[in-house]
Amino acid sequence: MAPANIIPGIEPSEDKLLQGRIFSYSDTQMYRLGANHQQLPINRTKVDVVNYNQDGAMNYGSTTSNVNYQPSHENVVEDPIARRSQTELKGYVQQAAIKKQQNFEQAGVLYRGFTKQEQTNLISNLAGDLSKVQNKDVKHKMLSHFYKADVDYGTRLTKSVGGDIDLVKQIASKL
Repeated sequence: MAPANIIPGIEPSEDKLLQGRIFSYSDTQMYRLGANHQQLPINRTKVDVVNYNQDGAMNYGSTTSNVNYQPSHENVVEDPIARRSQTELKGYVQQAAIKKQQNFEQAGVLYRGFTKQEQTNLISNLAGDLSKVQNKDVKHKMLSHFYKADVDYGTRLTKSVGGDIDLVKQIASKL
């Protein structure tokens, strides 16, 4: 009975000890039983949960998709009923968008820090897997992320997988 296992509409109090247990009980189960601990028959919900969890030890799920990320092109959305809390907050909170976002900066710095041979190896390794992606929208969106991190990085990878560099630039301009 982990205190984090609650139904939508019922929320825990703000008691600090309870809040700590909500995190630690689930974290302990995940450490001891693995990432799929909530799929075990004793921990499973009565109603099937639609999410992208798949693979791993003790996977009892019936995932039929090869998608394991959200949001995705399959358009699975969160149920808004599970987000009922409107708790009034007082004091200083950090729930605002970061003003100076550098979402691709670190990846670009890492790529530019590699030797020419390391860059070539990275492109080759990524192209091996990315070339197997059949959905062209997904492939070009991924390529645009690499392009946004570093123009050379994205251009070389796009050429390696036979992508459309003009489409990659167009998508990257909107990121």
